[in-house]
Amino acid sequence: MATSHAQYLDLVSGRKRGPLQSLARALLAPPAFAYRGIIALRNTWYDAFSFAARRATRPVISIGNITVGGTGKTPMTAKVATLLIDRGKRVAILSRGYKGGSIPFDEETRDAAAAQFAAQSDEARVLKRRCPRAQVFLNPDRAASADAAIADGADCLILDDGFQHRRLARDLDIVLIDATNPFGHGHILPRGLLREPLSSLRRAGLIVITRSDEVSEPALAEIRRVADRASGGKPMILAEQRIDGFLDVKGRVVAEADTASMQAVIFAGIGNFASFRRCVERMGVRVLAAYEFPDHHYYTAEEIDGLADTAATAEANVLLTTEKDAVKLVGRWKDERAKLLALNLTIHLKDSGDAVLQESIEKALARGTLTPTTPP
Repeated sequence: MATSHAQYLDLVSGRKRGPLQSLARALLAPPAFAYRGIIALRNTWYDAFSFAARRATRPVISIGNITVGGTGKTPMTAKVATLLIDRGKRVAILSRGYKGGSIPFDEETRDAAAAQFAAQSDEARVLKRRCPRAQVFLNPDRAASADAAIADGADCLILDDGFQHRRLARDLDIVLIDATNPFGHGHILPRGLLREPLSSLRRAGLIVITRSDEVSEPALAEIRRVADRASGGKPMILAEQRIDGFLDVKGRVVAEADTASMQAVIFAGIGNFASFRRCVERMGVRVLAAYEFPDHHYYTAEEIDGLADTAATAEANVLLTTEKDAVKLVGRWKDERAKLLALNLTIHLKDSGDAVLQESIEKALARGTLTPTTPP
């Protein structure tokens, strides 16, 4: 179950060395240079002309990052949504879906379209699970989603993975940086994993360094120094991801789970599989086999059977995955197979992080209310 994605990461990170790998990295430099130019032109357009971005009639908070891969956006989005809901806000989460774009449904493409939707909507379904009182809109046209959400009664909008989506103006940009791979190996896509240059951090209103507990203090200090310089001194807080128990495939909390007795096969299609494995092992789980799939992977029937067979052969007493992967297996994992559990992953802010986040949200709500509004 090795993937070309893992090989690509080995290449751009420099872990793979040799003349062929050096040539491959050199060949990736020209398209990265071109992509950097396109991003620069786009950002210049939005920076220079205020009319380029459409402003919604409700406060907008964006949660995003500057690299591809998992930084903890989904648990952070759920955390912000919950804070707003607790304040009595009617919250709408606007997600573009993985890769965006329309999905045609007809008799000939029904099965393929259903699989594509399942893959693209995994994060949206997790957010709906975690924030049942929030409306979740899945549409690559975030401005259209904003209109629909406001018409439906939303008084606060959250852009999920919205940092690069500049067509809809926002009152707060929360940008997440993964401490275990903070700056995309120092290069723009496809030579590295940066979605735009580090200088774009100046647009941030708040920077959150996630997985801050998974790196050394000197490494964390260097990340903070680089991010502080690139952002022009924007507010910065530290976060760590914690496992608050387990969920079954349908998202129900599993009351009792003895991690010390778990002998597990683990698998996931996420942006940072290594962090997922470390989380599992820190809980005392014995990992018998581990399978990494591409981010947002949709599991075929053959792959599901293969995972079940591997667990049986290895005499594992559980399979562990992420909630984002588990939502794609609802109704597809047979009860007679080995137990399948998802980690209940939450994000916790360190030191005064909660107070700083609350203050940033307060300011965003105040800015958003200054925008002239009309009844939805």
